[in-house]
Amino acid sequence: MPLAEYPQAARSPRQERELLRIQRAAAAARRGAAPAMAVALAQIGAAFDEAAAINAFKLRVERLIRLGPHHPAVRARFGGRADLLFGRGLDAAIAAVERWWRDERKAFAIASALGCGSRLSLEILRELRLILRLARCKRMQAEFASILAALCNAPIAVAAE
Repeated sequence: MPLAEYPQAARSPRQERELLRIQRAAAAARRGAAPAMAVALAQIGAAFDEAAAINAFKLRVERLIRLGPHHPAVRARFGGRADLLFGRGLDAAIAAVERWWRDERKAFAIASALGCGSRLSLEILRELRLILRLARCKRMQAEFASILAALCNAPIAVAAE
């Protein structure tokens, strides 16, 4: 189902902005009295340019955040890395993920040169980097431990009252 056919309530503000950006590109081509093919090409170009790729990445991360740490897809995607981060604070986790991402980029470059590179691990680390940065920006240091524990299926220590 194309984005334009989704109900209004199902769209996020980012999806709305992306749809409007694509529509503006088509409208600009129409104003120039361009033929229908040029309008279609302008719309396709806007839907698949670098900004669209960045927005698609951010939408994917938003979706993973909305699913939450208990969702099986999120656990499958980030569970292994979460186990490695368990017991660290948010800042230490960000530093570790940054280091992993740099190392993985180097390994991918070498593997690609040899013709057998896989981007999956690199994409997972890229998503994790954005999620951790967002958590730091929103000052979620206290919630970070409980989110990590939920991903790792670790028991959470609850204060007795």
